[in-house]
Amino acid sequence: MNSTSNHTRQLIAQLAHDQAAVRMKARDQLVHQGGQQVTRELVQAMIDPRAHVRWEAAKALQAIADPVSASALMNALEDEDQDVRWVAAEALVSLGKVGVLTVLSGLTNRAGSLEFCRSAHHVLRKSQTDAEVVARVQAALELLDCAIAAPPAAFNALVVLSHASEAIGV
Repeated sequence: MNSTSNHTRQLIAQLAHDQAAVRMKARDQLVHQGGQQVTRELVQAMIDPRAHVRWEAAKALQAIADPVSASALMNALEDEDQDVRWVAAEALVSLGKVGVLTVLSGLTNRAGSLEFCRSAHHVLRKSQTDAEVVARVQAALELLDCAIAAPPAAFNALVVLSHASEAIGV
C-alpha cells in the first residue's frame, strides 16, 4: 500500500472525528487531493453507520463532482438522516445531467419512498438540466399519488432525454 493510499484512509478516518473543525479540514484535504481513490473511499464512507461521516462524505463528493459517485448519492436520498439526504441531493445537483438522469432512473423504482420523492424533487427543482422535461416529473412528484404518477413520468423523461442525446450524437 502506498503513502497516498494510507494518507487518504487517514483523512477518511478523520471524517469520524468528534471535532467539526478536524472533519472539515480532512474533507477539504480530500477534495483538494481528488482522484479515483478518494472518490471510491468517499463512496464507501456513504454507508458508515454514523450520520456525520455520511454527511461529510456527501459534502466532499458534492465538491469533487465525480459522476462515479452518482449511484451512492442516489442511495443516500433515502438516508435516515435528513441532513445527509439534503447534502446528497445537493451533490447530485452538482453532477448536472448525470445527477438528473440518476434521479430519474431511481424514481422508476423508488417512488414508493416519501424521502426519496422529496429528495428527488429537490434535485430536479434545483437542476438547470432539461427544465421542460424535468418539470413534468416535478409535477408528478407534487401529486398526492406521486408513488403512482412519478415512475411513468420519470421513465418518459428518460426516454426523451436519451433520444435527445442520440440526436446530438452523445
